[in-house]
Amino acid sequence: MYLDIDVHHGDGVEEALYHTNRVMTVSFHEYSSDFFPGTGSLDEVGEGIGKYYTVNVPLKRGIDDITYLNLFRRVMQTVMTSYRPDALVIQCGADSLSKDKLGHLNLSIKGHAEAIKYMKSFGVPMILLGGGGYTI
Repeated sequence: MYLDIDVHHGDGVEEALYHTNRVMTVSFHEYSSDFFPGTGSLDEVGEGIGKYYTVNVPLKRGIDDITYLNLFRRVMQTVMTSYRPDALVIQCGADSLSKDKLGHLNLSIKGHAEAIKYMKSFGVPMILLGGGGYTI
């Protein structure tokens, strides 16, 4: 499974895997008509044998740690129990952190860490990738 918690929609990976059931993609991302890349709505769920192997969680600007983590845990509990991946690749973009130049989410480093700690609790091998982040 590929999980993207970058501020931007994981559109490239989603597109590459949109027609397969071999890898589920999940993206938590800021979403509005004027925010790049403009993809990642709730109704983007995959096609063909890949239908329902794409999960998008579009977020409003300003979401905080508490709201994000409550939503994250509920969504990921359902995904993990229904899909049961053998391994996780998680893209942890720093641009979803508060005060990023491009993003408008209000997440802290502690919030990001709690999301990863939650995923670690499933006992599935993980690879963590960095990415994004436009404020030093």
